[in-house]
Amino acid sequence: MAVCAALNLVYFLRRGASLDSLSRKVAAFVLALVSFGVLAESAFVIAALGASADKSVFATAAWVVTRLTTFAGTAYVSWLVLGRMGGGKG
Repeated sequence: MAVCAALNLVYFLRRGASLDSLSRKVAAFVLALVSFGVLAESAFVIAALGASADKSVFATAAWVVTRLTTFAGTAYVSWLVLGRMGGGKG
């Protein structure tokens, strides 16, 4: 998930810098901010998994569903970004 978020962050920051329209710049910035949040969250979770002796919180169904949902959204945006970088209309 961190890799997808990093890809999205870089793409939206570069995209925002190249746009002329203020509304599109703001939209790209907001998407970059969301991507940064996912990246920071992923880094925190990875660090917590490595440092925590009690891993039971990470095994709850609610945590797994939340992480899978976040991953699905982040991966889908990455798929759209990669399609756009490849010259598609996405």
